[in-house]
Amino acid sequence: MSQGYRRGRQQFGEAPEPLVWERVTWRQGDGRYLFEIERSGLMGTLSSPHGASLTLPMVAWEGLLDALNGVRKARTRNERGFPARSGARWYDGEAGELAAGFKAGRTPAQLARVHNRSQAAIEAELHRLGLWDRIARRAIAPGEPPDASQAPLGDAEPLPGPPLPHSGIDHP
Repeated sequence: MSQGYRRGRQQFGEAPEPLVWERVTWRQGDGRYLFEIERSGLMGTLSSPHGASLTLPMVAWEGLLDALNGVRKARTRNERGFPARSGARWYDGEAGELAAGFKAGRTPAQLARVHNRSQAAIEAELHRLGLWDRIARRAIAPGEPPDASQAPLGDAEPLPGPPLPHSGIDHP
């Protein structure tokens, strides 16, 4: 692969100018492909070894490359066994749908399939909603007091055992 690029000169104390590609060539099979950017930097042309070429605004090329990159990442995640919505934010109504499904008797595994998420993500969201104990890995019954594992650190009871040594400083 050969690239033609230019880099502006950097003066002391100035940020370096970005790298600007003018031409990229590569071989696929027995053909040579060429991608060139016009001097204005607004248009780019892809030429195939068969004589066909496509000229689009650089904004379109960047969007196309972003979309291809997203598809590649999604394919890689799916090949590794991740659900389609793995790592995605929970949209506004989704947490309510999750809670309703759980209260209707669906298991975290069933909800994971319905929401295209991992079972761990479902359990984490149910825990956030106060419906699941992540330590015991079980549902929390309505009105049930939280375990010590769910209590805030400030409310924790001291552990049994000998008292801690006194620092000699009295606190008011």
